[in-house]
Amino acid sequence: METYDPYRKYGLNRVINAATSLTRLGGSIPHDEVFDSMRDASRAFVRIPELQKWAGAHMSKKLGTEDALPTSGAACALMLACAACIFRGTELEDYDPLERGGFTHIIQKLPLKTKGLRNEFVVMKNDRNVYDHSVECAGGVMVEAGKSHSVAIEDLHRSVDSKKTAAFYYTIQPKPELMPIEEYAEVAHEYDLPLIVDAAPNLTHNEVPRILKDRGVDLMIFSGGKQLGGPNNSGILAGREDLIKLAHLNSYSFDGVGRAAKMSRETIVGLVKAIDIFTDRDDNQYYEGMEKKSRELADELDEIKGLKSGVLHEPTIDPSLYPPTYTYVEAEEGSGINLNKVHEFLMGSVPPIETLYEPFFISPEAAGKLTFKVEYLLPGDKELIIKRIEDIIGKSLERT
Repeated sequence: METYDPYRKYGLNRVINAATSLTRLGGSIPHDEVFDSMRDASRAFVRIPELQKWAGAHMSKKLGTEDALPTSGAACALMLACAACIFRGTELEDYDPLERGGFTHIIQKLPLKTKGLRNEFVVMKNDRNVYDHSVECAGGVMVEAGKSHSVAIEDLHRSVDSKKTAAFYYTIQPKPELMPIEEYAEVAHEYDLPLIVDAAPNLTHNEVPRILKDRGVDLMIFSGGKQLGGPNNSGILAGREDLIKLAHLNSYSFDGVGRAAKMSRETIVGLVKAIDIFTDRDDNQYYEGMEKKSRELADELDEIKGLKSGVLHEPTIDPSLYPPTYTYVEAEEGSGINLNKVHEFLMGSVPPIETLYEPFFISPEAAGKLTFKVEYLLPGDKELIIKRIEDIIGKSLERT
């Protein structure tokens, strides 16, 4: 039976998502209860700051942090985190998002009118990424510590300026050479500076926020539309209560840098429902089931001539957590199979089959491998993937 394609009536093709939860593909597939909550929230009005405050309190209780703020995606959460750190120790601390305004002239100093504000963010040179732009959107300036191949504790100390540094900034990436978070936090806290950690795709388990908090993280960023299973245009900023308040004052519906990142009342409520579902989940059971399906796919792909298949584990922030899994294929030596061509063929087929063929998106172990994640495959997708690969591999072998 052909899988239902809701986009065909618009003249578009659905995508078979064998990659992972990617923003450009629409995130994840939220539970029906998420959309039920959103529909219910649409039936009346509410003061947005009060809804944000309620949602933050509810989420922080579920996640084990001091406080939290719903945001319009993880990039927005990072921007608001930086704004909060820039305004730490300023007159903005005297205001409350649930009381009368009067602070617009303060928050509209960002991103350009930063004279007199501490707006430098220490970042390791080997930990840069495209999302650093969110720091600059808040008016922040990146100060690189160390070298691209190594960063030492002394490099961090040399990067701090007591009159200019607002915070330390760290992105979790699958790079074994990165300094451990707890060591990075220790240096930041020596100077009474907050540590912001971008963990957008890392909310894989209930324990993750508590682990990061224990490692010294003051503000943590999560995507709402990835493993959490919330709306794609949602995110979470969680951490210290004093910093969350400052982030809230810079967010929509106020008139600072967060104004353009509007988040509807429906999305906020949908995000909260997604967290309820996520935190009630048995993570071990969930990922055990994923691994079983990953191995079943690997067994079938391994039967295709010229390919070797298996399962690899995605690194988690703590080795005690049961890891998500990917099925991988690699070309047998001497087969003449070009996996990059296979990847291009799958991406260009109808419907497109999105997979990953990027050396370090998952982990260094994925280098040179074509990976498939079973998490978002719909009925019939697995069989179509296998058939497409058999077709292109068969044609490739005929030419050799």
